[in-house]
Amino acid sequence: MDSYLRQKADKLISVYQQVSKDYRWKNSSMMNDLIAITYVMKDRTYSKEELEAVNDYIKKNTGTFSCYRQKSVLFSALLLLNFPDPEAKFDTLLSYENKLKEVGFRSYNYRPLTAFTLLLSCEPRKSEMRMAKAFDIFTEMKKNHPWLTSGDDYPISILLAASEKPVESILTQIEALYTELHAVGFSRGNGLQYLSHILSLSEENYKTKASRSRKIYDFFGQNKLKIYSNNYGSLGLLTLLEDSSQHAVRSVLQLSDYLREDRSIRWLGKETVFLTSASLVSYTMLEHMKENRDAVSMNTFVTFEALIAAQDAAMLGAACAATTAATGS
Repeated sequence: MDSYLRQKADKLISVYQQVSKDYRWKNSSMMNDLIAITYVMKDRTYSKEELEAVNDYIKKNTGTFSCYRQKSVLFSALLLLNFPDPEAKFDTLLSYENKLKEVGFRSYNYRPLTAFTLLLSCEPRKSEMRMAKAFDIFTEMKKNHPWLTSGDDYPISILLAASEKPVESILTQIEALYTELHAVGFSRGNGLQYLSHILSLSEENYKTKASRSRKIYDFFGQNKLKIYSNNYGSLGLLTLLEDSSQHAVRSVLQLSDYLREDRSIRWLGKETVFLTSASLVSYTMLEHMKENRDAVSMNTFVTFEALIAAQDAAMLGAACAATTAATGS
């Protein structure tokens, strides 16, 4: 593992430990990990005081049972680290969330981070058009795969709607990828549908993408790191790196081993450490490509942070749903 990536890993461990100490009873370990990843990606110094200022604003402007309040520290970090005016952006976030409901996105548990995906990836003047197209895409997904499509597909529909292609063309490409991924050995299911969504964001040949995804999957399996279907999002990110994927997967393996040497990180579990490593390696490599004006970067970097947000939405939407159910009972 190169020294630059090791520095990133050491900072991740440090920030994770600080956040875990400051929010011992407030956050889950997964949320603290996501916050730490965001600080490392943005190369920002952790400050509880800055985080609390945004957190206080969120709590003052939300109800007791709001998913924003339940995950207020995470939303505070996402807004603080991505925007110079986090409080104002939270107001926009609430507005987007309400508009998503009006358009037809019904599941509250998945709307908040869907709204954040929109905030992160779309110009304000285009937001309403993006929402409408996203709902059309989601509706067609539901028709094609009624048992697989649910609220956790909201955020990715926002990213898919950024394409200038008509909805029919977008869905045709997704179905071709889904079929090809199954042909190379992946089992049908929700994870495979999500992988086909992510891979459709790239214009690369669909057979090439499917083949590379399978090679990456097999590489990790041969090195005793099984990628479960609920982690196919990370498999997609690594596949989008195209010719750099081979180097990336080796780095993910090395980083996973390095992070597990730390006792606090090891307790997150093998799967979460893999997700963390894949996100950090992918982002670091894409940063490098962008600096060197690499063509892959121009196609991929613009959607990468929003893809991370979409994956967060899938995980945290489920967590928020569980919290709501527990409160209701």
